[in-house]
Amino acid sequence: MHFLNPQALWLLAVLPPLGVLAVWFAFKRKDQFIKDFGEARLVNRNSSHLEAGRYWLKGISVLIAAAALIFAVARPAFEKGYTEIPVGTVDVIAIVDVSRSMAVQDYKGTLAETDYRGGTRLDMARKLILDDVVPALKYNRLGVVSYAGEANPQAFLSDDLPALKWVLRRALTIGSAPGEGSELGKAFNLAFELFDLDSDNNHRKVIVLLSDGGNDAGLEALNDIVKQLRERNIELVIAGLGKTTPSAIPVSQLPQQDRDQFRGQEWYQVDGEVAMSGLEENTLLWLKNATGARYVRVVNSSDFHIGNLLGRIEVKRKKGEQEIFFYPLLLAVVFFGLAVFAPRERKEKVDGDEGGSDGTNSILGDRFNRR
Repeated sequence: MHFLNPQALWLLAVLPPLGVLAVWFAFKRKDQFIKDFGEARLVNRNSSHLEAGRYWLKGISVLIAAAALIFAVARPAFEKGYTEIPVGTVDVIAIVDVSRSMAVQDYKGTLAETDYRGGTRLDMARKLILDDVVPALKYNRLGVVSYAGEANPQAFLSDDLPALKWVLRRALTIGSAPGEGSELGKAFNLAFELFDLDSDNNHRKVIVLLSDGGNDAGLEALNDIVKQLRERNIELVIAGLGKTTPSAIPVSQLPQQDRDQFRGQEWYQVDGEVAMSGLEENTLLWLKNATGARYVRVVNSSDFHIGNLLGRIEVKRKKGEQEIFFYPLLLAVVFFGLAVFAPRERKEKVDGDEGGSDGTNSILGDRFNRR
């Protein structure tokens, strides 16, 4: 047997002095009560007193009850069988481009679901994560980093799938990361920090990059990404989003701030000219070749399948525990009851022939007969 809360056993050391203090307090209270009631000599002569044995009985009962209660709080238990616990061994971070170019509606008409009716590149990225990555996670964990000019920790590594789905559907939007442009280097550095913060050293680590290829980081930053991926043994999966043919960015799909600025205009403009954006594969293919990553150009959502890469689960066996705190708790209740309800005096047997120990009833009977 062992205790799940062994610190509580230290309270046993407090019981003896508390017991002595309680007895002393009881005697002092009794003396004070007698003094308040009347003259101590007369009160003692005409009062029944608790026998010494009864004092010991009550004291020991309270002491045992208190000790049993402490044992119950310490949660005694013994090992019983094993419990199988499924544990994920893969940590995944999705790096998602949320710059304005991701608002291009390259997938309009191909994504019929209500959540993706805009058909933007970001809608496709969101759908790939929700429909392919999340279902494959099971007991594994996912984190999300969004980036534009700066990187934003959209969600830390977690296996709380309902919360992650809410973040992906509601919080992952165009402009959810601050700044202008697409700083790929900052996004990867933040992903590395999230792994350092929450990922176990023995876990398999995967980064899923979902981007249309826009990148404002220099070659030095890209080389550092490759170096870090190799040193940390992190696998990379890349999804290239959008069509290679440049298209205009609709203002209707941009954040409210941009819609207010370009009110009355259909397309996003830079220096008075309509901005055009297409899938730029050069950076993505360079990363693929430099790291040995898996690359997919996403034309339809069915092109992207990485579930078999993520769905790894180990089953760990943990010794089962059966708590038995209710036994000492029951013992405490029994002895507390004994201390409270035990009779103060031993009952004397009355002799039926004599009618009483002092013959009072016989005397009264004689007087009655004389009458």
